[in-house]
Amino acid sequence: MVVPCLVGGAAGWGLTAAGAGVASLTHAYGADLVTIGLLTTVLAVVYASMQLPAGTLVDRFGARPVALAGLTLVVLAYLAAAVTPELMVAFVARAIAGAGSAVGFVAGAEIARTSGVGPAGLGLFGGAAIGSGGIAVAVIPLLEPLLGWRSAWLSCAAVAVLAIVALALSRPTPRTLGRPVAAAGGPSVLLDHELHRLSAIHAVTLGLGVVLSNWASVILQRAWGLGTGTAAALAALILVTTILSRPLGGHLVRRRPEWLPAVIKVSLVSCAVCCAALAFPSTPAVALLSVVALGTLSGLPFAGVLAAAQARRPDRPATAVGLMNAYANALIVAGTPLLGAAVQRSRPTVGLLVVAAIWLLPYVALPTSPGRSAPRPARPRP
Repeated sequence: MVVPCLVGGAAGWGLTAAGAGVASLTHAYGADLVTIGLLTTVLAVVYASMQLPAGTLVDRFGARPVALAGLTLVVLAYLAAAVTPELMVAFVARAIAGAGSAVGFVAGAEIARTSGVGPAGLGLFGGAAIGSGGIAVAVIPLLEPLLGWRSAWLSCAAVAVLAIVALALSRPTPRTLGRPVAAAGGPSVLLDHELHRLSAIHAVTLGLGVVLSNWASVILQRAWGLGTGTAAALAALILVTTILSRPLGGHLVRRRPEWLPAVIKVSLVSCAVCCAALAFPSTPAVALLSVVALGTLSGLPFAGVLAAAQARRPDRPATAVGLMNAYANALIVAGTPLLGAAVQRSRPTVGLLVVAAIWLLPYVALPTSPGRSAPRPARPRP
């Protein structure tokens, strides 16, 4: 499981790198905070739009070669960005890195699937992927005295190189080296309604957690009156707790697969309640309980839902994962600025209540049988 965790971790690290190094990057590029924020936006947009094509590439050519290609793109892009403090170079590099990271994440999920460790392994993969972004927030500022403004870009390249080395040293399996496209005949991934229902669950449990983590600190400071350090620490818990809850959810589903529908329902309702609780300022204890419960319960369905999508589409498992991540990252790209606008206009309560309502939307059309394979066309009789 080390290899897929490193591959997924390289993608997660890059998502938060620009924000973590914002102080030195603004000085190096002579830009304001909004412009540096766009460095995250451009990566996120490309990352979201490349998820489905990345899945197709992995299904066609295999996880291992595609992961190596994607990680190599990431390394080259960030090395180019580190050569000169030109803002346009940084934007192009982030776009290229977004494409490479999308390929890496989908390939990492497929490597985790073929490792044979089941939902528990997928949970570890998911925890590493999102946890690395939190580690980057802490590590990159510590590197700035040594590397200056290049700390964000060089650390991204270094993490990708580490994943490449791990891939090169690992023993490949036939299923990760490459294989031809599955025979045509099954329903299209894009027309698989059950897969879209799973994708909606994945979108809110992953995407809304990221959206909230971007603005929770500001909300807790402005609306709740908490100190900067306390608010930042509480906001970080939304993602940090998923490092443990994703593997825990995978373990539960592996031991009790029949629990997955209940886990999904409890997660959706509980997260909506926690988000609504954050909309009405109260005591620090309530804020702590809300963010811990939010992070923990949002992470529980990750592995089971991902495994269910892969099991449903054994003909194109990586494409199924790509569709799910496209949903989640599109929600992140759209939801982050919209909630930010609500916060900026002093309407965090309205914004959080809308987010809480969105969390309940997948409940309207839950999957009928998570993990069931997609229907196959009947073979013609001789």
